[in-house]
Amino acid sequence: MPEQNFELEHQKALHNLKQNLPDNNDLDAMVNIFKAFGDMTRVKIILALAETPLSVGEIADTLDMSQSSISHQLSILKQLNLVSNARKGRNIHYRLSDQHIITIFKQTQEHIIEDENDF
Repeated sequence: MPEQNFELEHQKALHNLKQNLPDNNDLDAMVNIFKAFGDMTRVKIILALAETPLSVGEIADTLDMSQSSISHQLSILKQLNLVSNARKGRNIHYRLSDQHIITIFKQTQEHIIEDENDF
C-alpha cells in the first residue's frame, strides 16, 4: 500500500511540474539574466550599485576601467532591466532596478560559504 501511495503522489508531482514550468519566453529571459551574471565586470558593477547609485565615471574609477567599457556593460544590464538610470544635474546615475538582484547575489554568496564549510 505505501508503494501505491508513493506512485500516486509521484504522478501528481509530475503533472504539477508540467503545469508549473515557465513558458519559453520566461525561460529565455531567465537564461539571459544568468548570462549577464556570467561576466565578472557586470557582477562588479551590480555589487557596486548595490551600495549606492553611481555615475559611469564613478563606476569606471571604482573598477579602474574605461568609461566606454562601463557604458557598454551598463547598456546590457539596462536592456535586461537589471539597472535603471536617472539624471542628477549633469550626470546620469545608475542604480539597481530592484532588490531581487541583491537577493540572488546574497543567496549565491550563502551557497558558496555553505559549500566551503562542507569541506
